[in-house]
Amino acid sequence: MKKILTLLLLLISLANLSAQDTTAVKYLVNNPKVSISGFGGILSETSILNNKISECVGAGGALTITDYFFIGGYGLTLTSNNYITDLVIPQDHPLDSTFVGQKLRTNFSHAGIWVGGIFFPKKRFHIGLSTRIGWGSVHLEKADVAYVNNANFLLDYTNNKVFVLTPQLEFEVNITSWLKFNLGVGYRYVSGVNFDRFKSFNFNTPQVTVGLYFGGFASKEKDDDETPSTDPDSEQ
Repeated sequence: MKKILTLLLLLISLANLSAQDTTAVKYLVNNPKVSISGFGGILSETSILNNKISECVGAGGALTITDYFFIGGYGLTLTSNNYITDLVIPQDHPLDSTFVGQKLRTNFSHAGIWVGGIFFPKKRFHIGLSTRIGWGSVHLEKADVAYVNNANFLLDYTNNKVFVLTPQLEFEVNITSWLKFNLGVGYRYVSGVNFDRFKSFNFNTPQVTVGLYFGGFASKEKDDDETPSTDPDSEQ
């Protein structure tokens, strides 16, 4: 998971660099009708998990094709505390005996592919559709350690490999030519949750995503209005 997040942060950095010269990036291809740009940024996902308002935080980045379609990747991890304090360790898991009586925190993280489409992308206010398709895990870990996927702090028999599908409707605002705000409303579907104590958490739930993205979002209408100067002094 840490390697994936590092890659996503690299994509964000590249998107910031591309925002410095949007026109040059978009016309690297031979056909001016097929423009390619990119964006990346941070995002948070809010949902009800285990009857509590819970927050997942992460990052994402993508390539945008002809301003209307994008494909890239994302990563999210649960940052809200969801504790279990009365877990009984089965006798057939002697290696997990050190977790007896421990305060245990739920870890939920996933990463994968991010695809979507944008309607009227050159308008300041516009809408879009996107889907995150990811793979990850849900497990319990010691509550007194940092948010890391470290096997030494993971209660192994609670570890469930999961598939996550999150389609959503998005509302966007182009704040500047290189900065965009995104608000998404959708549903998170999670399969592969088999551990009994996790079944009551209801990972399948409506969710709201907030994102702040950096990239090339300049308006074509504005670009078309920029005609060469006819000032005689400028031609000399």
